[in-house]
Amino acid sequence: MQIQEALDLQESSWPQVLIMEDEASVAKGLGMVLSEEGYNVDLAMTGRSALDSFNQKMFDLLVADLRLPDIDGMEVIRQVKRRRPDTEVLVITGYSTVTTAVEAMKLGASDYLPKPFTEDEFLSAVKGALVTKEFFATDSESALPERLPEDSLRLKEVMQQIRQRFEGRQYEVISILQKVQNGLGYIPTEALLQVADFTGMPEAAVYGVATFYERFRLSPVGRHVVKVCRGTACHVKGADKILHEIAHRYKLAPGQTSKDRLFTLETVACFGSCAIGPVVVVDGKVSADMDTDKVGKVLQELVKGDAHHDPH
Repeated sequence: MQIQEALDLQESSWPQVLIMEDEASVAKGLGMVLSEEGYNVDLAMTGRSALDSFNQKMFDLLVADLRLPDIDGMEVIRQVKRRRPDTEVLVITGYSTVTTAVEAMKLGASDYLPKPFTEDEFLSAVKGALVTKEFFATDSESALPERLPEDSLRLKEVMQQIRQRFEGRQYEVISILQKVQNGLGYIPTEALLQVADFTGMPEAAVYGVATFYERFRLSPVGRHVVKVCRGTACHVKGADKILHEIAHRYKLAPGQTSKDRLFTLETVACFGSCAIGPVVVVDGKVSADMDTDKVGKVLQELVKGDAHHDPH
């Protein structure tokens, strides 16, 4: 009995995932992939059955197809986020466009995965969504940085330069996206739509290119980039506590930029500096043997420094 209770306790601590997918073979296949990784998985073939499942059980993650036989997938996401705001959402769809991706993100989706995708891509997206849940406090304000008026003005200038320099051929799309990023520091949604129109490519294709290459960013980069090592040695020495401290203090998850665009938080698998861990790298400067107090002081000095040099 004690063994069974221990097993039940261990199982209850694993992430609870609901897969909402009307194609039975796809749903079962994705369910098997997650089950083999240790996740607790439920399946829902319709929007109504998904909502019924949420009435009966708490889920950490909803994997949501958008085209369902009864209710629009976006409406299901909207209701789930209203009822259970702490549930993360991963959208999967074979009918992806930039517009639907943006709408899903506005509703609170953590990621958007166009079909077809590989097993590794799916697992990576699921783990990424659950990392966001782990580090981003549910009662905090949105960490998404606000769009600045100068972004729109700069984008207009950059697109004028692009139209003068490029012919609008589809093979030019990578160079065009790089030009946008060089000009703004990231590639906003409006830019993806304008590049799609200029090249004659489907919006989903442009979005796919922008998300495929790691060099491209779809959100602004903060004035200070903070990288926390999550290698085994650093983890054992308390790197996760440091990551939690930064995440909660500045209300952002790994991969996000703070609302004031002061900090971008990133994680690195390993810096190769295990002997001096935990390691935190801020703007290229390595800080060794870090803890929550030390990292707090380092970042607070940056906040004070920026405030001192701010003409306003």
